[in-house]
Amino acid sequence: MTRARKPTWSFVVMRGADKTVKQFSVSKRSVVAAPMAAVLAVSGCIAGLQIKAAYELKHLEEELSSQSAQFTRTITGMDDVIAGKDEAIVSLQQEILELSRQTQEMKKKMQELNELEAKLKLFIEKYGSSTLDTTSSPSTKSGSVVRTLSAYSDARGNAVYSPAPQHTAQIASLAQHTSLDLQALSLMVDSMETSMEQTLKQAQQKRMTVDAFPNLWPTRSKQLTSGFGYRRDPFTGRAAFHAGIDIDGKSGDAVFSAADGTVSEVGYDSQFGNYVIIKHLGDLQTAYMHLKQIDAREGDLVVRGEKIGQLGSSGRSTGPHLHFQIMQRSEPVNPLKYLATRS
Repeated sequence: MTRARKPTWSFVVMRGADKTVKQFSVSKRSVVAAPMAAVLAVSGCIAGLQIKAAYELKHLEEELSSQSAQFTRTITGMDDVIAGKDEAIVSLQQEILELSRQTQEMKKKMQELNELEAKLKLFIEKYGSSTLDTTSSPSTKSGSVVRTLSAYSDARGNAVYSPAPQHTAQIASLAQHTSLDLQALSLMVDSMETSMEQTLKQAQQKRMTVDAFPNLWPTRSKQLTSGFGYRRDPFTGRAAFHAGIDIDGKSGDAVFSAADGTVSEVGYDSQFGNYVIIKHLGDLQTAYMHLKQIDAREGDLVVRGEKIGQLGSSGRSTGPHLHFQIMQRSEPVNPLKYLATRS
């Protein structure tokens, strides 16, 4: 039995007119299998590319995840650094605000201190140094007491205020350090301010005491015509107690208050003529008699050296003069023990 011949495909290759012709015979199975093999080859290549792409994608995802974690750690660290810097900035801002506040307080304190110093300087320049001669009451007979108010002087002799040595040393010590402690300086200024206020009050109190002490001559003239004590009365010729001193002068000469005080009485008396009585500290009184004219009124506050009238010869008088009298607790005392040797 003859087997049927399988069908084949023939391909003729003509390379040119002068070339030989070649013929190829290919079975039908081969013709069908070749495209399938090509398709499988292409599919394999595509599958391989997909596997490679998946691998590379996974690798890239791992790298991206690693970089993302590292970036997250970096960002977290930067946040910590930024937070720390923010805290430092806030702290510095608070310190700057505190220093600014302390600086303003210091400026205010220095301004107040300068005002107080200027006030004290004006006070001391006005009064400079004063010497006060005081006398104890007749019952104690302890003699005179001399009190002196002194002030610092510059090269020209002008009175100025100078801080206490301990305060000057503190200022010099603080100035030598670059890290000046504002709080310590503020405390030192407070201490100086308190000290200066106390000094000013004490000086003012002493000045008030000095001005209220009747030691100023009541007239420009210091020539006496009659002293304190027993004398021959010019009208009767008999011995009589003279409770003050008589100061010579011209009619109309100014009569001044011997100290600060309050005018307690003014008027006219047939014996004393026109008179003024002024009340002072320490239960002291001064009387000015035989005035030509009275320039003060009862209740007036007068100051040391203020004009209160004119010298005259009113009342029981032999000529123009001032009868000046000082009384302590209503008892007459010798005015010469109070009056300064120079005014």
